[in-house]
Amino acid sequence: MNLAKLSVLRPVAMAMFIVLLIILGTVSLRNLPVDLFPELSFPVVAVTASYEGAGPEEVEQLLTRPIEEMMSSVPNVESVSSTSRTGGALILVSFDWGTNLDFATLTMRERIDQIRDHLPNEVATPQVMRFDPSMLPIIQLAITEPTGNIAEAKKLVENEIQPRLNSIDGVAAVRIEGGADQEIQLAVNPDRLTNFGLSMTDLQQLISSENLNLPGGQVTDANQSLPIRVTGEFQSVYDLEILPISTVEGIVPLGELVDILETTAPIAQESYVNGAPAVGVSILKGSGTNTVAVSRSINREIQHLKSFLPEGTEIRTIFDQSRFIEQSLRAVGWNIVIGSLLAAFVLYMFLRNVRSTLIIGISIPISIMTTFLFLFFYGETLNILTLGGLALGVGMMVDNAIVILENIYRKRQVGEGKQEAAITGTNEIGGAIIASTLTTVVVFLPIVFVEGLAAQLFRPLAITVAFSLLASLITALIIVPLLSSTFLKMNDDVTAFQRGFNRTKIIYERLLRKSLAKPKTILLSTLGLLGLSLACIPLLGTEFLPEQDQGFISIDARLPVGSALKATYELTEEIDEQLRDIPEIDVTFVTVGGTDTFTIGAGSQANRASYSILLKELTKRSRSDLEVAEEIRTRLKQVANASITISASDMGLSEHPISVTIRGTDLQTLKRITGDIISTISTIEGVREPTSNYTEGNPEVTVSINRQSAASYGIGSAQIANTIRHATRGLIATKLARNGDERNVRLQVDERYTASVTHLEHLLIDTPSGERIPLSEVANIERGQGPSSIRRADRLREMTVTADIIGRDLGSVINDIELTLKEKVRPTLPSGYRITFGGQNEQMNDAFVKLGGAITLAVVLVYMVMAGRFESFFYPFIIMFSVPITAIGIIIGLLVTNQPVGVGSLIGILILTGIVVNNAIVLVDYINTLKKEGFSTYDAIMLAGPTRLRPILMTALTTILGLIPLTLGFGEGTEVQQPMAIVIVFGLAISTFITIFLVPVIYELTDRRKMKKGETTTEQQ
Repeated sequence: MNLAKLSVLRPVAMAMFIVLLIILGTVSLRNLPVDLFPELSFPVVAVTASYEGAGPEEVEQLLTRPIEEMMSSVPNVESVSSTSRTGGALILVSFDWGTNLDFATLTMRERIDQIRDHLPNEVATPQVMRFDPSMLPIIQLAITEPTGNIAEAKKLVENEIQPRLNSIDGVAAVRIEGGADQEIQLAVNPDRLTNFGLSMTDLQQLISSENLNLPGGQVTDANQSLPIRVTGEFQSVYDLEILPISTVEGIVPLGELVDILETTAPIAQESYVNGAPAVGVSILKGSGTNTVAVSRSINREIQHLKSFLPEGTEIRTIFDQSRFIEQSLRAVGWNIVIGSLLAAFVLYMFLRNVRSTLIIGISIPISIMTTFLFLFFYGETLNILTLGGLALGVGMMVDNAIVILENIYRKRQVGEGKQEAAITGTNEIGGAIIASTLTTVVVFLPIVFVEGLAAQLFRPLAITVAFSLLASLITALIIVPLLSSTFLKMNDDVTAFQRGFNRTKIIYERLLRKSLAKPKTILLSTLGLLGLSLACIPLLGTEFLPEQDQGFISIDARLPVGSALKATYELTEEIDEQLRDIPEIDVTFVTVGGTDTFTIGAGSQANRASYSILLKELTKRSRSDLEVAEEIRTRLKQVANASITISASDMGLSEHPISVTIRGTDLQTLKRITGDIISTISTIEGVREPTSNYTEGNPEVTVSINRQSAASYGIGSAQIANTIRHATRGLIATKLARNGDERNVRLQVDERYTASVTHLEHLLIDTPSGERIPLSEVANIERGQGPSSIRRADRLREMTVTADIIGRDLGSVINDIELTLKEKVRPTLPSGYRITFGGQNEQMNDAFVKLGGAITLAVVLVYMVMAGRFESFFYPFIIMFSVPITAIGIIIGLLVTNQPVGVGSLIGILILTGIVVNNAIVLVDYINTLKKEGFSTYDAIMLAGPTRLRPILMTALTTILGLIPLTLGFGEGTEVQQPMAIVIVFGLAISTFITIFLVPVIYELTDRRKMKKGETTTEQQ
């Protein structure tokens, strides 16, 4: 007993099945995690190591090189690159796609443990972390305090805000950025300390030994065993002032040896929101949690916090990922609704039957709910790509139901009863729609074998489309026959539309007859159109992924290396002045000294300021984020002595559009080549802000130790280095706990003793004999210039030039760059140096090759499915002629919409490969059925063509109209799906028109040739 017959004869059981599907689908939808993008996994693991006070060369020699050598021995490593800068190193280890990163990360930690003892003692254990977009913050806040006291603001965040945010379900971590810590400084006069026979180390040991609570054993008293606790912890600053210190002059209170003051600790990073001092808070969510739900909980808690925080305290949201997610999902959701209504309108116009329209209308939400059920059990998240797949699938989702309903409707028109028409109509066309659905689903199978960022992004979309089609197949085979046998009534009224369609069918029949009479004309005309379209391919540009307007702009501003934090802050004041009157800007948050939220960094960068600019909602501004970024770029050109780069919608998912890497051995040669490349590509149209990752040398003070002189005094290099470090950076003597707040007590040489190189020369060093000598006695101190950072890739020196593009497609710009470099730079390239292209261009080329292979494999799979359905290699061959002619519509669509070929377009072509054969399958299947009933090939074609014209046009129109909202790019977050929709709409529209003439002509020609061959074989026998 088939499904149609079962559903018609068991209506109550089927009704319960429908209700169960809807309930399970609703529950699945409520429990699906919501995110912006699918969970991505980049095959990159970062190792960060800090070595405070060490310069880039020392960091490279003592940290980077040993770690690089060990990382290179890890299995499946593709490349190892590193950056060594003052205070730390960042080593990026790239693995082959498909590598188990959990195992790889564990192996890397084991390798680091093996060399841990060989690293300097001052270096903490290097940290290993995977580069995972889920580690990026979902919300970034800025907290300001009414008095502008940044230390109080940070204390408020640590004591009140951070604990409450950490307790929210789904929050993985709350990071505090910027602000200042309060501490107690003991300002030391070295000369005065020397007079009392003390050194800073002596003082540090004395203070720390007194600030202790220690157990003293037990004592028995009145038959009770009582623990003894010796309390010596400092309770206040006064305890420090009166602390007795033993000196050569006798017992002296600490307050007479040093100046004690409560102040803020030295800071390496400051944050400002709209010009006001602020503390930044970045909130990370747990893996697999619902981003929107977690963000809503956070926002509710923020509103609650505002009610009891001190008056005047402001919490500003700098970045909220859920805002863009909700806007994007809302836009795609509306596109689904609009697409469904347009599909229902098409059905009503063709059948002019409200009940038939309702049957299809009911099948759409059931199919959607079933799709959600599949997604839940598959473990997918609800994001703009899975919803985009659902929007793509809406138009195709009703195709199966329309074909079956139209066939049932036609059976009713010839006099069959409700149940009989429902069963026979479904059985007659069921095999064809199963084959057509499988041809569409099977094209997604090759994506499983494609690797890379593009595959990770679009695999969930492909899976969603496949699930939606399978859900629609279930609905078409079970629910449509059931509803048709119960509710479908005939409408005998002939409307103007039906009269128009009847005339269209007569015209089509006449044109089909002429086409069959002149088959060569049809073939040559089609080939001519195809050739003309292919000739237009050079007019199309190429891109990796389309830009998305997320209302977020980042600015990276850098002063010359070595600039102080104060100078960088003065630069931000100048930038703020330029940004002040741009109407689209809502919130401006800047971090002075350090990296931005979306970058992994290591070491200190006091010369750098990173802006996060939040724009107003898209509906409240007339310009896109790219246009606003271009105005900012123009305004900031007048800022002198600073390197400033601006990027829009940079969420860390893809690299710079343009990335040119130069590798070699000599630093100065690399610098010269880099300069030539920057000046060369700056003249190319569309290139914006070409910059190099090379920076001029870092000003430094070099202390060259005279080992002979030092040895004569009995002191070594380590002692000299420690003395200098303690003098310039201070020494944490102990901690003072007060009112639940713990503060560092820092011994610090008064600034006037380290204010210049001359003062540093007079710094006194203790000798074993008790004598104190100036530093100049054992070392030569002079100003110099060292490298600001050292970059290596696979143990070779490298420099990289990066740039953004605007107004042109990526492929065209890269082609121009390659031609220009070939003419002007490569001829002068020294031996042993090479130039390679990376960035989005490398990602694009990799994706194009892999998706091109996937499309080829999809064509083969489609042919195999059809061969299995028809049990013949002959008829699938005829149907496959409908595939190449889609190129006509695809190229026309991309040219008309000025859309470059990208990953989205290729995914659209992949989907289209499975769609375009559906109409041909329905047509050829019916021709074969009529031939089995005794019709000749010509008569079968002339009867099948007009008969199947209505379902072919209906399914094509529902798919096309269902995708119109995405094609037009309505709403935020639809930029990724727009190229796919354009390819499918134009490709399907043109191919449908050509298919209804071309496939019958090829069928008739090949069948005639087959019959002649059979007759020839019979005569020979």
